[in-house]
Amino acid sequence: MTEQAVETSDLVPIDEVARRFGIRASTIRYYEERGLLDPVSRHSGRRWYGPSELRRLAVIRYWQALGLMRFDDIGELLSGPQPSGRWAELMEDHLGTLRTKIEQMEAAREFLEHVTSHHGEVPDGCPHYETLIWDRYRKSDT
Repeated sequence: MTEQAVETSDLVPIDEVARRFGIRASTIRYYEERGLLDPVSRHSGRRWYGPSELRRLAVIRYWQALGLMRFDDIGELLSGPQPSGRWAELMEDHLGTLRTKIEQMEAAREFLEHVTSHHGEVPDGCPHYETLIWDRYRKSDT
């Protein structure tokens, strides 16, 4: 088998890629329009993708499904470190955002766990509950 035949045998047509990822082919074409993805080749009127493009698509879908990155930022992430230093700055910004979201989610979890520990009763007057609901506003006053 020639090297070209091996490469061609690894290619997947757009409709199969769409099926594998549970998305429409139009979504893949949209990613192409946004500059996030390019087919390896086009033949027989179809776009064909190789393993690295499928991996790239998996990264795009991961961040899009989480709703934590805009397309422009996903493009920056996929492009890797650049001499300008923008990539590292962007990744640090996203890490900071994620840390903040995690803190907020942990606080919300603690709040709900405390509320449910009162067996369906609203825990008005409970010192811990009152601290949870008022601490946020006290911190902003200082």
